[in-house]
Amino acid sequence: MTSRPLKIVVIEDYDALREAMCDVLSRDGHDVIGVAMAEEVDDESAGFVSDLYIIDINLPGEDGISLAQRIRRSQPEVGIVIVSARSTVSDRIGGYKSGANIYLTKPLSIEELRAVVEGFVQRLLSSEVSRSSSVVLSPMKMLVTGPSGKTQLTKSEVSLLAALSRAPQCSLERWQVAVHLGNGQEITKENLEVKLGRLRKKLVGCGAETPVIQSIRGIGYRLTTPLQILRD
Repeated sequence: MTSRPLKIVVIEDYDALREAMCDVLSRDGHDVIGVAMAEEVDDESAGFVSDLYIIDINLPGEDGISLAQRIRRSQPEVGIVIVSARSTVSDRIGGYKSGANIYLTKPLSIEELRAVVEGFVQRLLSSEVSRSSSVVLSPMKMLVTGPSGKTQLTKSEVSLLAALSRAPQCSLERWQVAVHLGNGQEITKENLEVKLGRLRKKLVGCGAETPVIQSIRGIGYRLTTPLQILRD
């Protein structure tokens, strides 16, 4: 069973190959629909919001390139895998230009197809975690945004968050934290804790889960919430 079932539409006119792909991916836990031509996609998948399309190029009627292009226009974030016996560089380039994420050549390796699908699973999981649980730091705007809102930061708070996110295990020693929050000036332990408390409150207010910045006894502090840093 896959860690995250996908909704998959397989468009392949060779019955044996289509059935083999649908069978393997279904046994892996995915929800799969198989059709023989592009014109059947809309009819068979009505109400079926797909995560991934697996498309043969040489289809009767509308070809796979045309189908991939219109799917990409209507569903910009969906996954598209093209499967074809055409293997020249120009064929591959045409496939990618049509909107394909992956171009696989026939004869098709079912194990390679499974690996490709699992790659889409992991990408989707990462995207969902990123959207649901992380906060986003905009250094130039000195702004932090999360699931519950956004708030302004001070220059020293931006500096500290960026440093924590880059550090091994997202951890810094106490003196390093003090350098960032003190803007290079000496800062008392009490003042350091006050400044950290303010920063924690801002992050929690944006939707980050506590403790956000965890104290490591006798060592320093660790950032415990996922953080994305924008390139402003």
